[in-house]
Formats: sequence, structure tokens, C-alpha cells
Amino acid sequence: MYDITLAAEAINIDGGRLLGTVGAGGIAIALTGILIAGIREPKGAAAAPGASGGGKKGRLKKKLTPDQAEWTGVAAGTLYAVAGSIWTVTGDISEAFTDMFTNGGWGEAGSGAVSLLLAGIMYFREMTPGKSALTGILAAGVWAQAGGIWGLPQFLVLTGAHAIGIV
Repeated sequence: MYDITLAAEAINIDGGRLLGTVGAGGIAIALTGILIAGIREPKGAAAAPGASGGGKKGRLKKKLTPDQAEWTGVAAGTLYAVAGSIWTVTGDISEAFTDMFTNGGWGEAGSGAVSLLLAGIMYFREMTPGKSALTGILAAGVWAQAGGIWGLPQFLVLTGAHAIGIV
């Protein structure tokens, strides 16, 4: 059995954290905002091309692709679990989703099988960015429960968050 320890100090600028004081709850809010802003066009924002006037509403500068939304969802779901408080609801939803398959109704299936199911859906199915984001959030909780190789995305997100001083 190998014991791998990756310990790095957080990146500091002039003695402070790279992003200031953020915390897991703060980054969870920020990632949720990125997901919402990146997958939805504001209502009434579809103006005619070349139209001018002072009454324009905001437009979406960049739209998240389904893959970007999916992996931003995985990062958000991982940090929701770390943040605790209201954010733990996503963990409860992931646990309920896993229980649908592991309660014996589908034969002998473990959380690794549910993780494989989600990974297959994420890889082979082209979804809208919104559905991709929700699938990523769900997958983060299921993968964390399954452990093994499925814990790798959680490990990478948390190692990166620690390296820049978020958690």
C-alpha cells in the first residue's frame, strides 16, 4: 500500500492569501454564481442584431459549454460538502440518488457502480449546460461516497483549493 502525501503551502502574496479571505462557503457561492450566469441568458436580453438604444439589458458574454458546466459543477459540489451548513443539501441528494441503486432493488450494486453510471452519462451524453451542471454537482457527492478512484476529482479540487488558500 502506498502512502502519498501532497502537502504544499498556500500561495501567498505579500503575506496574504492569493484571493484574500474566501473560505469554502464563499467559493461555493462564487461557483454557483458562475454556473447560473454561465448557463442562462437573462430574460429579455435577446435584442435584434445591430439594435441600439439605452434600454438594452445585459447579455451573456460567454456561455459555458456542457463540459465546462459539468466540471464546474463537480468543483462546486465538492466545495459544497466542505462548506457545510446549507450546502450539505447536495450531499443528501447525492446520497438519495445512490440509495436508489444500492438498496437491493437492482441486485448487488455498490456506490462504485453508481459512479460508473454517472461517468458514462457525463462522457457519452451531450446535455444542455444546465443539466450538465446539475449532473456534475450530483456526481461530486456520489464519487466522494464511493471512494477509490472516484475520489480523485475531489482530491484534485481540494488540493487546488488548498494551494491557493481557499480552504
